[in-house]
Amino acid sequence: MTAPDGRAGPEDQIAAVGRAAHRIADLVAGGDEVLVTHGNGPQVGNLLVKNELAAAVVPPVPLDWCGAQTQGTIGFILLNALEHAFAGRGLRRPVAVVVTRALVDAADPAFRRPTKPIGRYLGAAEATALMDQGQVWEDRGERGWRRVVASPEPVEVLDAEAVVALLAAGFVVVANGGGGVPTVREPDGSLRGVEAVIDKDLGAAMLGHCVDAQILVIATDVPAAVVGWGTRGPRRWVW
Repeated sequence: MTAPDGRAGPEDQIAAVGRAAHRIADLVAGGDEVLVTHGNGPQVGNLLVKNELAAAVVPPVPLDWCGAQTQGTIGFILLNALEHAFAGRGLRRPVAVVVTRALVDAADPAFRRPTKPIGRYLGAAEATALMDQGQVWEDRGERGWRRVVASPEPVEVLDAEAVVALLAAGFVVVANGGGGVPTVREPDGSLRGVEAVIDKDLGAAMLGHCVDAQILVIATDVPAAVVGWGTRGPRRWVW
């Protein structure tokens, strides 16, 4: 969701989503049933910077709130862009955005040792102010301190029933952005968000299973996916 030169202001993100929406509209015009999901890493990163800058003034927003907020913002942009692209093709298809939760296991080992780095590097004093708010930060040497969070495995898309119902009613649906808002189930059956991030591709694959999707398309701006990344025999894979 950036301009070709890397700019990522609101107008750049809106333009990038608009370009993607036209491709999605082509699929819908061709008769395909489409369910859209998306990442949110840079947008969550921006919210984390705001947390850091305002930590001495207002309590930082928890990470699950950041996920939900970015689902709403990106979903809103996609909603506008898709409706515009459909209208330009004479398509009459309703669009819906579902703020989606992903269930994770509270006993997942990832919670015992957070390892997923997020956000920017800070000095010790700035990191300490945020650790006082309950966050986990690690000293990364010369570059400074960086926040780390858990990245548990998703086990269920909690709002899949709503997504399925909307698809059945003819909607193009945007759901499970950012892999879903990480959520755990309490012993009494209630649900609560947790400080974690979920792998976006895993979340997309799980959502695809929920709706019996035939194809999962991961759109990216790199020349090709790499099979065996980090091994002695990585190779480009193009479908």
